[in-house]
Amino acid sequence: MQEGYSKSEIADFLGVSSATVAKMHRKYLRKRELFEKLKEGGIFWSYSKDLRFEDFSEDLFIEHTLKYGDFDDITSLIKLYGKRKVKKVWEKSMKYDTRFKKINFLIGRVFLGLDIEVKDLQKTKNARFETCFGRAYSSRK
Repeated sequence: MQEGYSKSEIADFLGVSSATVAKMHRKYLRKRELFEKLKEGGIFWSYSKDLRFEDFSEDLFIEHTLKYGDFDDITSLIKLYGKRKVKKVWEKSMKYDTRFKKINFLIGRVFLGLDIEVKDLQKTKNARFETCFGRAYSSRK
């Protein structure tokens, strides 16, 4: 639609209804709105100020929101992307990172409804530490 196509033209091309296209567009706009809110809040401080939603990967956006967003941001994130997608990113990027034990416990228990305990997260290794510093440490031995 940003390139001048109407909802009905897009719907015909995709073989779906105009209502489906409208729903997809509204969801896209809400995702972009959340991104802009978080960007203005400084969550993406290490990226260029010219960073645009379209240039940012979904997984990285979800990960940053889980790590640095507030309760409402995470709730919005789950509504927009779904619990399954958010859980997949959380498990891949955060679950085993001991720097985020407390937030991982909160995300797992409150947002994802998992039956985990803090001790389950304490047993995990910090994958980032192992990758960055483990090799350097082991090569000194």
